[in-house]
Amino acid sequence: MGNHIHNDRPTYRRVVEVVQSGALGSIRRVDCSLVSGNTPIGRAADGAPPPELDYEFWLGPAPKRPYNPLRSHYNYRYFWDYSGGMLIDFWCHYTDVVHWALDLKAPKSVTAVGGRWGVDDAGETPDTLEVVSEYPGLIMTWTLHPQGRPGFDAMGSSVIFEGSAATLVTNYNRYEVYVKGKKEESFRPPAQTIPNSPGHVREFLDSIKSRQRTTCDIEYGHRVTKGGLLANIAYRTGERLYWDDAQERFTGQTHANQYVTRRYRKPWKLV
Repeated sequence: MGNHIHNDRPTYRRVVEVVQSGALGSIRRVDCSLVSGNTPIGRAADGAPPPELDYEFWLGPAPKRPYNPLRSHYNYRYFWDYSGGMLIDFWCHYTDVVHWALDLKAPKSVTAVGGRWGVDDAGETPDTLEVVSEYPGLIMTWTLHPQGRPGFDAMGSSVIFEGSAATLVTNYNRYEVYVKGKKEESFRPPAQTIPNSPGHVREFLDSIKSRQRTTCDIEYGHRVTKGGLLANIAYRTGERLYWDDAQERFTGQTHANQYVTRRYRKPWKLV
């Protein structure tokens, strides 16, 4: 899975070692935050696709729409037909360390509220969002906001493990440990137990040769990605959703299951 922070930097490995060592105590809450920024993508008129673009093939199974340059490279992620916005864009990069450290599976329930409030443009996906995911014995929150989550501003987009003995905040590059609100300048990390990676691409190529699984293989990627997809569905339905992971379906009287599988535009199909 193309989750490069997992392997290209050592930070998450060291955080996983700290969490699993028990140094933070019992962890019942994790907060993830992402700075979404407030740069609008604008509003562009529909028109003819450029001659070098096979627009029919570009759309693939997505619904037929008039060509619009905002629905093309990069900005496609802000439209529900093709992606899930900044939440699903960055969900795996940040919650990876949570799933890894706590061996998370699927959430029991998910709720999400927000909107596209920070910008005024043609985009559809939210730039402001609060997600609450319930796991057995754990609450994980996700804050998407133009300025990120209040507190720990110097860390920018980050993940906070709130333990009974200490709190750890991490971003891609470093982590800090706090006890009763005070940074532990003399914190001594546990002995290294997770080998360093040769790098994301190198590990993938080595796996092709050895036939051994990578540390971020497709099954793990499916497990991590699922939480973000469920959060987007909760946002789109406006419901608190309960998830049956064995069946990969929502339970109860809900219309959310219509979002579990994409409707493919003919002649595209999944076989």
